[in-house]
Amino acid sequence: MTTSRRHIRLSFVKTGESVVAELLDDEAPRTCELVWNMLPIEHDLIHGRYSGMEAFVLLDEYQPAPEEQRTQLPLPGEILYWSDAGAPVTSNGEPVAEVLFAFGRGVTLRGAEGVRSFGSLFARIPGDWKYDWVDFAEACGRIRTQGSQALRIERVEE
Repeated sequence: MTTSRRHIRLSFVKTGESVVAELLDDEAPRTCELVWNMLPIEHDLIHGRYSGMEAFVLLDEYQPAPEEQRTQLPLPGEILYWSDAGAPVTSNGEPVAEVLFAFGRGVTLRGAEGVRSFGSLFARIPGDWKYDWVDFAEACGRIRTQGSQALRIERVEE
């Protein structure tokens, strides 16, 4: 049985690279609804310096991640909601929330000093990062050496 899913678009504001991801409403309904209600989001995309080929946008409002679809090892194209209530090592004592995604292989979510970290998987970019959304993955990789760039996450209305 095929499930009809909602979609979101992630776009680099300045350079235009863009992908459409499908929400995993059937697998993470509370997380999908949480993020859907925050959209649109537009913030600088930051390279996850401790986790590998992972990038994230910080959110204006802290809301705890629902306890569903938690993973530490996202695959390329997987999009997660991550939050921390204010642990001194991972978020300097302040509550923080992010939307993050893996744009390559070998991602292991970690905080400072190698602290294990988990996010709630709620969306996936279809296709292969090496063939189907190469420009977007390369734009994500450039932020590590060229600095942050604004990313917009918005609903795709059907």
